[in-house]
Amino acid sequence: MTDNYRENVAAIIINKDKKVLMCEHVWIDNAWQLPQGGTEEGEGKQEALLRELEEELGTKSFKVLGQMEEPLKYKFPYYLREKYQFDGQIQTFFLLEFTGDDSEIRFDNQEKPEFKAFEWVDYEEPPIRVIYFKKLSYLKAINYFKEQVDQL
Repeated sequence: MTDNYRENVAAIIINKDKKVLMCEHVWIDNAWQLPQGGTEEGEGKQEALLRELEEELGTKSFKVLGQMEEPLKYKFPYYLREKYQFDGQIQTFFLLEFTGDDSEIRFDNQEKPEFKAFEWVDYEEPPIRVIYFKKLSYLKAINYFKEQVDQL
């Protein structure tokens, strides 16, 4: 059997204080993650990223600072594989700087918003707060960009 992974992009967004943006799912209380989304056919990864961020966060106030060379994979737990029709996701992580004001971040610009709240958290916190099956990917991505963030 061949694994069926969904192509995806994910964003580590930092603000001027080097805090990372995490968003809370609209349908599950206290379920936090980085903004992410699937790539559409014929769409480049950075193009998909910027489209997803505008859709999910309602703003274009981002500057791309970096992209991981190799994507990271994670498997969905069995109870999500049927729901999503994928075995997991293969994600390309990007590092971005938020260049706007927090008041620009809004979730009411979609018919079915994915998020209901956001927080700026310490740089090392996303792997701790995310759901268990994404922890290793988040840890690898946070470590990948750490030196670059430290130099900002």
